[in-house]
Amino acid sequence: MTAVTPDLDLKTLIEEVIPFNKLLGVKVVSAARRTGTVVLTLPMRPELIGNVVKAMPHGGAISALIDMAAGAAAALSLADLRDAPGVATIDMRVDYLSAGHGANLTAEARVMRSGRRVVVVRVDVTDEDSTLLALGTAAFSVTTLSRVPTTEAVRPDEPAGVTGEEA
Repeated sequence: MTAVTPDLDLKTLIEEVIPFNKLLGVKVVSAARRTGTVVLTLPMRPELIGNVVKAMPHGGAISALIDMAAGAAAALSLADLRDAPGVATIDMRVDYLSAGHGANLTAEARVMRSGRRVVVVRVDVTDEDSTLLALGTAAFSVTTLSRVPTTEAVRPDEPAGVTGEEA
């Protein structure tokens, strides 16, 4: 597995560092911090088919792509990608609209709101014919590494995970 280094970029993080993304072969097409947008592609393989009669992608593959693209867009909201381990999905909704076909699925994610602790992202998934297959909305908890409490900060008589700043 690739280590997180000072020169880490979003492409490396998405394609090489996150094992699940690497397993599925997700590729970054584009990413723009200024607009909060990320475009990813997922190559379709026989293992990702859900309907064998119609050769359509499995809904789980589509929802995984939505989560990956939304997470990548949420990571763009961080000042430093080395803080990306602090981006975690807390809620996700997927609306499936149409069956998809072709060699690749594409997800375009846009940050709708980026707060100090929560980022909300909207994702459109299309197939090679530009057919809109699914819409996704995801919320992410953002905890930068500088805000992660250490075990040393918790005294035995204090509840774990609560610090003086949050109480």
